[in-house]
Parts: sequence; C-alpha cells; structure tokens
Amino acid sequence: MKRIAYRFFLIVLLSVLAVEVFPVSAQEDSWFDEGNYDEEWLDKNFDNDVMIISTPEEFAAWGAAMNRWSWNYPDKTVRLAVDIDMSAHKWITPVNERFGSYFSGVFDGDGYTISGLMVVPAEEGGGYSDDYKRVAAGLFGEVRRAEIRDLTLDETCRVEVSGIYYFSFGDLDLEIGAIAAVGAESRFIRCVNRADVVVTSAIWGSETYETICSVSGIVAHADDVKLIGCSNEGHMTIDVHSDVVDIRVSGLVGRCGPVYGNENRIVSCTNWGNIFVSGNTSGSVSVGGISSNYSFRVDSCENHSVVKVNAYEGSAYVGGVSSASMGITYCFNRDSVICESDGFEVQVGGVCSNSTYNSSQTDSLYTCGNEGEIEVKSNGSMLSVGGVMGQNTDCLIVDCWNRGGLKIESSAPRSSSSWNAIYAGGLVGYCEEPVYNSYNRGNISLIDAHIDEEGSSQGSVGGLVGKAYKLLWNSYSTGDVYSDVAGVKVCRLSESNVHSCYYNSDAVVEGTEVGENGIAYSTAEMQSAGSGFLDALNNAVKGDAVCRNWGYIPGENNGYPVHVDRIVDGVDSPADHSVGRVYAANGRLFVQSDRSMQLPVYKVTGQIVKIMNVVEGLNTDYLPCGVYVVAGQVVAVTAGNK
Repeated sequence: MKRIAYRFFLIVLLSVLAVEVFPVSAQEDSWFDEGNYDEEWLDKNFDNDVMIISTPEEFAAWGAAMNRWSWNYPDKTVRLAVDIDMSAHKWITPVNERFGSYFSGVFDGDGYTISGLMVVPAEEGGGYSDDYKRVAAGLFGEVRRAEIRDLTLDETCRVEVSGIYYFSFGDLDLEIGAIAAVGAESRFIRCVNRADVVVTSAIWGSETYETICSVSGIVAHADDVKLIGCSNEGHMTIDVHSDVVDIRVSGLVGRCGPVYGNENRIVSCTNWGNIFVSGNTSGSVSVGGISSNYSFRVDSCENHSVVKVNAYEGSAYVGGVSSASMGITYCFNRDSVICESDGFEVQVGGVCSNSTYNSSQTDSLYTCGNEGEIEVKSNGSMLSVGGVMGQNTDCLIVDCWNRGGLKIESSAPRSSSSWNAIYAGGLVGYCEEPVYNSYNRGNISLIDAHIDEEGSSQGSVGGLVGKAYKLLWNSYSTGDVYSDVAGVKVCRLSESNVHSCYYNSDAVVEGTEVGENGIAYSTAEMQSAGSGFLDALNNAVKGDAVCRNWGYIPGENNGYPVHVDRIVDGVDSPADHSVGRVYAANGRLFVQSDRSMQLPVYKVTGQIVKIMNVVEGLNTDYLPCGVYVVAGQVVAVTAGNK
C-alpha cells in the first residue's frame, strides 16, 4: 500500500510539473551557447599534440567540442596554463545524446585551479526506442582510455542535481561526479575536488530493470579505473526519494562496473568532505568515505570526515573507508560513522561494512584501523556492526584495530512471531573468516528500544567479534561490553573460537548472558612491559609461526601495545621469497616473481605498507614516493608520469 501511494504521489507531481520540466540542454546562459566560447580555439590547436587553455572561453571551447561535435581528443594532451574562473555561465555536462561523447586524451591541470564552475546535469536516452535513460553530471560527462591529472576544482565550484526523473522502459542511471560522471579504462592522478555535491531528487523507475543513483566527489561510475593520490574535500548531501533505486555514494568513487572483470584500484587517496545520505527507497544504500563498491581494491587511503546515512526503508551498507571490501590495505577511518535504517539488513563498519566473495583474488584487510565513533539505530531484522567490519564472510583480517566506541540501538519488533539477529563486535560483528593480531579499545553498547515488549532476538556481542566461526587469534580487547537485548549473548571477546586472546579484567561486561572466553590481564598489566602481557602477544604460536609484532610506543594508544614490524602470520618473511628483480619507474613498483604469493612491502623503518598479491611473472603496483624494502631489496619510488 505504501508503494502504491508513493507511485500515485509521483504521478500527480509529474503531471503538475510537466509543463516546467524540459531537457537541461535547453537552458539559457550556458558556456556552450554561441558567443560564450572561443569558436576559433579548436581550429587553432587542432594540429597540436598539446592544446593549451588560457581563458574561460577556451576552456568552454574544449567542452563544446565534445558536447556539440562529439570529438574526444584522441592522442592529445589538453593543458591548463592559468587558473580558470568559470563563474560567468553554467556548465552543462558534456554529453551528446545521438552519438555519445567522451574524452579520451590526457587532461593536465598542471597544478592550476578551476573556480566558479556550476555543473548542471544533462540527459541521454529515454525515448520510445531506447532501453535506457541516463542523467549525468560532472566536469567530464565520460572519460574513456584517458588520464586526468593534477586538476583541482576549488570550493567556489558546485554540482547540483534536483528534479524528478522517470523512466519505465529500461535502465535508469543517475551518475553524478564532480570531476567525471563516468570513467572507463582511465586514470585519475592527483586530482582534488573541493566542490560541494548536492543531489535532491525523486526517481521513479521500473522494478523490472536496474535503477541506480551513483554520486561521488571524483568519478561516479567507474570500470577499469585507477585513482592515485586524489582527494575529495567537498561536502556531499544526497536526499533521494524513490521506491526502487539503489544508492551508491562515496568521496572518491560511487558505482563500479563488472565485479570480476577489470581491475579497479584506489591508491593513496583521502576524503575530507562530510557525507550525508538520506534515502527513502526500498533499494539498497551503500556509502563509504572512499569507495562504495566491493570491486575496488583500496590501498593507503584515509577518511577524515563524518559519514552519515538515514535509510528510511532500504537496507544499508555503510563503512568509514568503503561500503564493502575486495581487499583493503593500510587504510584508516578518522571520524564518525552514523547510520539509521528501517531496512531489513544493516551492516556498518568503521573501515568497511562487509566483505564479498571474489574468485579471482584473495580478499583481505591488512593493517587497517578505525578511531571514529560508530552510532547505529536499526529497525531491521539483520544487524551486523563492527569497529572494523560489520559482516565478514570472505576476508582474512590481520593487524587491524579499533579505538572508537560502538553505540547501537535496536528497535526491531520483539513479538514472538518475529525473527531477528544482532551481531556486534569491537572488530567485527559477524565473522566467518580468521582474525589475527588485532585489537579493540572501544566500548560497546547495545540498547533495546523495545525492551518492554514480548519476544527476543538472537545473536551475540563481543569485545573483539560478536560471532566468530573461525579462528580468533593473538588479539586483545580493553573495552566495556553491554547489552540489554534479550537473547543476545554478551562476551568479553567472542562467543567461540577464541585462541591466545586477552581481555582487560577491569572492563565492565554486562548482559542477560555473559561469556568469559579469553585470558585476563588488568589495565596496569596490559600497559606494563614487565607484566608478561607483551611477551604473551609476541610469543603466541600457531603451527610453526611465532608472532613478534607487538611493542609499546610512547604516547600512542594510551599505553597499550601496538603493532611494530607487522610481520603477520600466513605471510612469509622477505628472505623466504623467490623474487627476482625489484625496481621502480615512473612512480610504480615492479616485482619479477617465479610464483604466486603474498609479498609484504615495508618502509625502511620496518612498518609494513601493504601486502602485494604477487603472481608469476612481472607485477606492478603504485606506491607513494618513498624508500621501501621488498623481498630484502631496497627500492626508491619517485614521482613520474604514471
């Protein structure tokens, strides 16, 4: 009944506004209107390998060539020569409905800044003979086989999409990216977005087709894309009303292409902009500070701003770094993650919400951490919340930590006819894979908003993991654990599979049923090198492996042990690797190997930077500039034309 009423509301609203809704291309005062761009710029630069832009009118001429004539600049470099002020007119996203338009050259911002850019969306498809409709917004409508580098949109720029979008014959896509709506087989290098992105729309599509709204500070819809050294500093406000749409939002990348097809990477990127998503939809809402997709591998990235989601009807998947994991290494969340949802399923994690099976690569979380507070209110039947990951079904977790508190309120129905499951943990809520050499410092509180009603839930809450189906090894928790939800077990560490793990005996653990698995040490003992606690961590044995990666660092982690050299179980030491030549060129690390393996990359000071999944033959990976030790060989990575 709710959905029928909602559709009726949209039909009435569309009817009322029909006389006012028209394609964006018909708007006046566009940079692409005649007289607003330099009509001679393209002719003067057409034969040049490097095409220079020095005025706003020339910048508009560059866009007009894609928008009006669908020329994609093949084998050309377009380079800014000065800062460009684009505030005089609106920038209609360069797309061409009939032929399609995209950029396939190199766009070199050369460190200059674009200001005053007011991006409005353009539409493609939607006719009687079409099986799709697309609403695109961005400086670029689409880039293919392109490189966008050293480009900055400053805080006076803005991307805004507001309106009602309806299509019932096929796929309906909203692709809203500050720099690009769509990227394919392309690279974004050292790009910075400071523009706010605001989407307030009603979207009505067909339930029998795909309806997706993708929003990002860099690129909204990506396939075979690499982002290296990019940053989003603009705030993102998304308020979408729909009965069918799936919402994908993040600071760097929104939606992604094929899951197991092409390689997608995000390396050394940062989000500094607050992200607020409000979605009244029965579809899923996936939000992350860096990425909202599981088909991206994320290395050496950080989120420094609030990620907040209100999903009024649809299921929610929210992570401080990424919505989901296909491999996240050396990534950290530094601010709050907040989620309120009435959807059936809710998964929330300080680093990522969940892991997803990937047959071609080994999923993993290595050396990741969260220090932001996590707040969740859920009315759904399936709830998984963790300081690092909410639900883990396919991902090894090693050398990870959580220092933020978890505050969870469950308001799912408690009648005897209802069924619901709640899992929460300082590291992982629900976990089907091993967790090694990790720790939790945050307090966990699970409150039942319906405590006076009949019925109960099932599940468990633990200082490390709520429910652990596989080995939980050589890890510790110092946080309080509390729950008043009937039927949910409260554990100092985890309900089961706890081996060589430790808890703070001074922490408060309270609930209707309490589990005491683990080995107790007091606060003073955990913070003292002579108490035996550090020796226990550094001499834990699993098979033939002995862990020695813990130590005290003055002024860090409130006096509790942290990882020092980060040599982890399951990863060979550098001397054991049969690796040939290791070298760097043009900002990339190259490793020649005679077999497949996991290869740790160290800083010269001993800290691990990442774990490379190396295959037989020549392997390559991007690293920040610096000096590294790989398989016992020292290599210096410097900047280059990547």
